[in-house]
Amino acid sequence: MGEPVKTRQGAEVRSRPGRLRRLEPWFYLAPALIWFAALAIYPIIYTVNVSLRDWSDAAHPLVGLSHYAQMLGDSGLIATVRATALYSVGTLLLSFVLGFAIALILASDDLYGKALFRGVLILPYVISPVVVGIDFRLMLHPTLGIFNYVLGTPGRDWLGSPQWAMPTLILITSWELTPFFAIILLAGLLGLPRDPYDAARIDGADGIQLFRYLTLPLLRPVSQVALVIGVVDVIKAFAVVYTTTQGGPANLTQIIGLYVYHVGFEYYDLGYAAALAVVLLLVIAVIAFLTMRAFSEQRVVE
Repeated sequence: MGEPVKTRQGAEVRSRPGRLRRLEPWFYLAPALIWFAALAIYPIIYTVNVSLRDWSDAAHPLVGLSHYAQMLGDSGLIATVRATALYSVGTLLLSFVLGFAIALILASDDLYGKALFRGVLILPYVISPVVVGIDFRLMLHPTLGIFNYVLGTPGRDWLGSPQWAMPTLILITSWELTPFFAIILLAGLLGLPRDPYDAARIDGADGIQLFRYLTLPLLRPVSQVALVIGVVDVIKAFAVVYTTTQGGPANLTQIIGLYVYHVGFEYYDLGYAAALAVVLLLVIAVIAFLTMRAFSEQRVVE
């Protein structure tokens, strides 16, 4: 069964069971492919179609790239991009450094109760961003919040002050994202080979040298994956910002995801909002590609 058979013309063909075995992997992949097409491919195609039409007209006529050209003169978008860049860079740097430090501590063989710490660590990341935003908004309330009571700063409006709104938002998001980096980097640290470390210690290497010349290079592939996922999470953030500052004060914390929401569902400019979403998708893809390329080039140089 399944072996090649001869036709009258002498050509070899495969029997039906042989062809079915070749298609068998696609049967296993079919549910995931259908799910991906329904929840990823189709929404992207639909969004692109929306961005090319005028939804203020009942006939939804095609307007081409006019919505994309509109971005060039949108002063509000420029301020939003600036706020998004500040928010993304600040959150990624802080959460990655803190996550790396926590992972190094939890990877120590001398730490007592590390199994408990590892279990508790993931809790901030699995809590819904909406819940995180609402909780911090209550805790940071100028008169009723517990933070002002503990810090001895009565009346300070952490989320409503032009000076403190963005740093506070970065700290909130970093609190949520740090466990993700810590868990991923901890898994990478626990999977590193021990032989290079033993050989380096025999040669007289100290802890700093082990970290610089062994831990960082060996952990680079894991860091690459973690940073790419972190970049995507931060750039497309919405819930935490919406439930805390809603882009205020004076749009200083209005990141791109919130701006798309305002344009589409408050100003009802669906075509322009869809164009912004398409551009945001492309920007995220380019940044993720450049991040992966940068780490790959570093490995080649080394």
